[in-house]
Formats: sequence, structure tokens, C-alpha cells
Amino acid sequence: MSGYLPPHGTGGQCSELYSTDYPLKKSDPTGGDKDDRTYYLHLPDDVIPTSKSLVGLGPSEDNQIIKMAPLGFGLWGWGDVLTYGWGPSNGYDQKLNDDSIRGAWQHIFDNLPHVLMDTAEHYGYTDGYSEKSVGRNLSADPERRDQMVFATKYFPTPWRHPWKYPTIVQDCVRGSIERAQVGHVDIYQLHGPSHWGFWPTLDTLCESLAMTYESGRSKSIGTCNLSYEQVHYVWSYLKKRNIPLVSNQVEFSLVRMDPWKTGLIEKCAKLGVATIAYSPLAVGRLTGKYSRSNPPRGNRNFGHVSWSKIQPIVDELVRIGRKEGKTPSAVALNWVMCKGAVPIPTPKNKDQVEDCLQALGWRLDKEDERRLDEVGLVNDWDWNILKHFQNWWWEQG
Repeated sequence: MSGYLPPHGTGGQCSELYSTDYPLKKSDPTGGDKDDRTYYLHLPDDVIPTSKSLVGLGPSEDNQIIKMAPLGFGLWGWGDVLTYGWGPSNGYDQKLNDDSIRGAWQHIFDNLPHVLMDTAEHYGYTDGYSEKSVGRNLSADPERRDQMVFATKYFPTPWRHPWKYPTIVQDCVRGSIERAQVGHVDIYQLHGPSHWGFWPTLDTLCESLAMTYESGRSKSIGTCNLSYEQVHYVWSYLKKRNIPLVSNQVEFSLVRMDPWKTGLIEKCAKLGVATIAYSPLAVGRLTGKYSRSNPPRGNRNFGHVSWSKIQPIVDELVRIGRKEGKTPSAVALNWVMCKGAVPIPTPKNKDQVEDCLQALGWRLDKEDERRLDEVGLVNDWDWNILKHFQNWWWEQG
């Protein structure tokens, strides 16, 4: 389908930042002398998100095995040509390359003492390129490993036949560890639902993930794109073995508020499962730099709804940004944190990391949060979704 073909041409605007027509106020991600405690699963309503106000993950409040900043980063774009136009692979974004990623890497760890870096075995123009990027940068800065919560994923593709389990999962996690040069994975995640739940079965996947934890290769287990019922099933299975299921990663932004509106975030929290929000900027659509006449390039399937539905959201982000002295990106990320999730935008250079960091050090007031709630989208049908049929079954959560 056309939605899956790389766009032609090597000119692209994706590495640029949105230029505001109002002055910006640089915020301190550390929050100065503000609260430096660790909060279980998410920040309370009255806590300003900073690099010091950490989110703790684990089986219980008394047993938190992972601590990280309330803002993390997704590494999907590190090597991806189909969506992000990886320059060295003749993609449309010639400013996206190993050097720009190196700048992003340095700025992240210069500002965040404990940060979630989320990738997957299939991220990159060849399998594992994103993980290899972590490995290359980590080999140059090995001390950063103590600052990094490293999360990666196993993809239950249908051609990985049932009789290959559990060995194939153990082979995959070993491959991820070797490519990323991390020693162990902090959160090893099931990337999404299996082939309609039958091939392989969820029990087969749970058993394989359990063995990954028991082998010592993973410090904890996570899921992605699962419904509450599926999360509860995995949680129950692992709990019998005293294995911590610490997170469920879902698409969550103002273009897709479903995980909050349906109660998924709240219900998972009651199990001790945190919510990680991927595509929190709707794959760039909420940054302010795109419009109906200037849409983003690439296969940006998440958040792909008609621009007439997105523009009111962007307008509200700009209004709040003007008042707060922040970019639309910073406002949108702050909203996600206010809703109890850890957003993981994809930075492609130092400037984009800085833009994301401006989401820390302040908090939306209740009125502005409410207005964003009102313009955001929930369970929104759109003809554009026909271009991205996999979203129908992939996004269970």
C-alpha cells in the first residue's frame, strides 16, 4: 500500500524546529530546588515534572526496581528511512544521520541523570540499527549506562513459528544486548499482540518472557499496545512466578487520548503497571511546524487523521505556548505527563532534545489542561486510517 512506500526525493523539513512568533522562556529541567523525590508509577497532580522528580517502576511502592525521569525518549527514528527519512539511506531528511543522533545522545545525558531510552529489534533501516546506535554511542560514553534505563522489544511476527519458542525469544534478547552493548535489558517488552492471539498464544509469549527474566537478561518485563484485559492476563501469569510486569506502552497523545479516556492508564496503575506513551507528538503533527498545506513526510501512520481535526489542537497548543513561553511540543508533552504517562518523543538532534526538555520545570494549570482535554481526540474514525490497516489490530490499548 502507498502508506508503506518511502517517499521519493531527499529534501525534507523534518529536522527543523517550529519557529514561534512569540518569545520563549527557557526552563530548568532540574526544577532548581524543587521536589527531588521518586513517585510510584506517575507524578501526583500537584508535582511539577522535572529531571529530579523521578518515576519509580516495580511490583509495589515498597519495591521499585527502576527509577527514571518523567520524560523519556523513543529511538524509532534512529536509522529509520520509511517514516523518518534516514539520510544515509537516501531518505528525505538529509540532516538525520549518525552525527545528529550523537548530538541528541550527548544532550540527553547531559541533562537527565536517569532516563528511559526505548528502542526495538526492528527499529532502523536494517534490523537492529537503532540498538546498534545505542551501542556505538555507549562505547564512546560507557559511563552513561548508569544513567540509562534501557528498554527494547520482541516482535511476535507470524513467521516466527510456535515451535521456535521459547528459544527464539532468548536468541532475540541476546542479540539486542549484544547490539546495544548494555549487559542486560532493564525493560524487555512484548512489542504488540501476537497473530490474533493464536500464533503464538499469549501463554507461549508469557512463558518466553518469564524465561528471559529468570535468565537474568532482563531486569523487568513490559508490554506494548495491549488492552487492559491482555495486560491483566500477562500480569497474572508473571505474578505467579514473582516476575515484575512494570509497564504497558501505547500510542497516547492529544490526537489519541483513548488510553486516558477509557481508563486504561488508571486501571494499569492499580496493577502496578506504568504507562509509557509513544508518538506523544503524533509523529510530529503537534510540533506546530506542519499544516494542511505542509504535512509531514514518510509513513507516519500513528495520529494520521484529517488535518481539520488536528488544527484546533495545534491552535490550542500555540495559545498556551504563547502564554507560557513554550513551544507547542513542550506543551503537548507536559499534557501527557499531567495525565500520568511517561512520554517518549523521538529526537533526531540536539535542538529537538532541548525542545523536549522544555516540557520539564513547569506544569500546565488546570484550566489549560481542561481546554486541551476538550479539543483532544478519542476513538476517532478517519478515512486516512485505511492507509494504515495494521492499526486496527495492532493498537489494542
